[in-house]
Amino acid sequence: MKSIELKQEIHGYIEQADDKVLKAIRTLVKPSIEQVQLTKEQKVELKKRKKDHLSGKSRSYTWEETKAMIKSRKK
Repeated sequence: MKSIELKQEIHGYIEQADDKVLKAIRTLVKPSIEQVQLTKEQKVELKKRKKDHLSGKSRSYTWEETKAMIKSRKK
């Protein structure tokens, strides 16, 4: 089924839906629509950081190391 057909079918369901169903649909759809959109500069920076990480140029930390660093900075 193509995207346009899916939209038409879903639109038909929405037209007939009660409040309970509409709220359920909103709960399912809202998170995917509200995803954070990165700027072009942010995407470039992420690509650079990924490249540095994969090449070993930058260091990564385990979750345990990260928690220890946070705890040590709070003191």
